[in-house]
Amino acid sequence: MVANASDSEFFRCPITAENSSAWLRIRRRRVNVQLQEASIDGFTILVRALDSTQLRIGEPWLLLHDGATLEVQAQWFFQAADGRVQIGLRRLRDLTPPPVIGGWLPNIFARPKMPDYSSSSLVLTCGILLMLLSLALPGVGDKLGTSTRISAAINSVFGGIRSAFGNWL
Repeated sequence: MVANASDSEFFRCPITAENSSAWLRIRRRRVNVQLQEASIDGFTILVRALDSTQLRIGEPWLLLHDGATLEVQAQWFFQAADGRVQIGLRRLRDLTPPPVIGGWLPNIFARPKMPDYSSSSLVLTCGILLMLLSLALPGVGDKLGTSTRISAAINSVFGGIRSAFGNWL
C-alpha cells in the first residue's frame, strides 16, 4: 500500500501499563479509564462495561492524565466481547494551567516543597550562635573586648523594638 498525501494517519505510541491510569470527566462525573495509545491528534482509551453507561456522547470531555488536562471529543467506539469499550478520542485543546513562575521577591514564609534533611544548616546555625554567646560572656568577652560591643548592639536592637511598639512591651 502506498501512502497518499491525503492520509491523516499518525503514528500511535502505546502507553505502558503503569502509566495508563487516567480519568475522563463528563460534566460532573468522573470515569476511571485506561489509556492505551497516544498520537499527535488524540488517544485511544479503554472503559469498563459498567462505566460505559455513564458516557454522554455529543459534547467535549476532559481527559485528566499525568497532571495534564485535555479537552477531547469521541471519534469512534468499539465494544469488545468482554464488555469493555474502546474509544478513540480526538484532542481539541490543552487546558493544563501553565506552571507558576516565581517573581523577583522571594517568598519568606513559604515552606519548602521537599524538606532537605541532608543539609547541615542547623549545625552551622548552632555553631554561630555558640560562638556569639562565647564572645558575649563576661570572662571571654572582656579579655577580647567584645562583650561591651555585643551588649550595646543587643540593647540598641531592644531599644528600637521598645520605641516602635511603645507601651506594649
